[in-house]
Amino acid sequence: MAKGTKELKRRITGVKNIQQITRAMEMVATQKLKRLQMRAEAARPFSEKIQQMVARLAGSVRPELSPLLQAREVKVTANLVVSSDKGLCGGYNTNLVRFVQAEVPRASGATQPVRVLGTKGGTLLRARGIDVLGVYEDVVEKLDFTRARNIAREYALEFIAGKVDEVRLIYTSFRSAASQKPVVLTLLPIRAESLLAGAPAAPAADMIIEPSAEELLKLLLPKYLEIKVYSAILESLASEFTARRNAMKQATDAADDIIGALRRQYNRARQESITKELLEVVSGAEALK
Repeated sequence: MAKGTKELKRRITGVKNIQQITRAMEMVATQKLKRLQMRAEAARPFSEKIQQMVARLAGSVRPELSPLLQAREVKVTANLVVSSDKGLCGGYNTNLVRFVQAEVPRASGATQPVRVLGTKGGTLLRARGIDVLGVYEDVVEKLDFTRARNIAREYALEFIAGKVDEVRLIYTSFRSAASQKPVVLTLLPIRAESLLAGAPAAPAADMIIEPSAEELLKLLLPKYLEIKVYSAILESLASEFTARRNAMKQATDAADDIIGALRRQYNRARQESITKELLEVVSGAEALK
């Protein structure tokens, strides 16, 4: 067999092997996506309800009740970015980093400290010139509610101590399998008007609250921060695996196209080789006459 056909055959085999890998990764991502999507959707009603409760109660009490409600002049804004630990997920990390670049000024220094969940996001942000204060060592996919609660408490303590004047959460919101986009959420200070954001809210006076609105709000404020951080992690994971499944499906489909093109080249080269051999045989027979 001619050298060209052997090379084409090796390339076809190599593309088939890669296609098997991308197909397997697509199946794994699909299975994980189903589980993560269920977790994200299950946490959403609780997150929305506690947000409504905090907004109603916060609107009826004095900001002096809790330091988490007190707004002040913003000099230092802490940003928590939720990215991924792995690549091969299409434009998921690239879109998030581009969004962070628009939200956080380049070479912002201490006024816009950025911490990142996910090593991939940390690497890309540093490459784009964003000052990254630190990257959490946690594996994003394995983060549980306890760890998310501890992270939320760390930021709350920094805000109360006056080390930061504002805390923002930047992540990829998962609305459906066809819709995911980066968003920014201001965690601290907690403002009642921004929480209700267009949603009708009944005044706290219409509710019977025991022991009091103040006591209940003090208990709910930390819970609100914790569930917001945890929900952001779940939605980011669901968005990541949606992007990975789509990327692997596109790679698998592209491999089919490449294999088809290589097979056509292989058949053409093989036919040319056979024709050349036949011509040599006929020429040799004619020379012996």
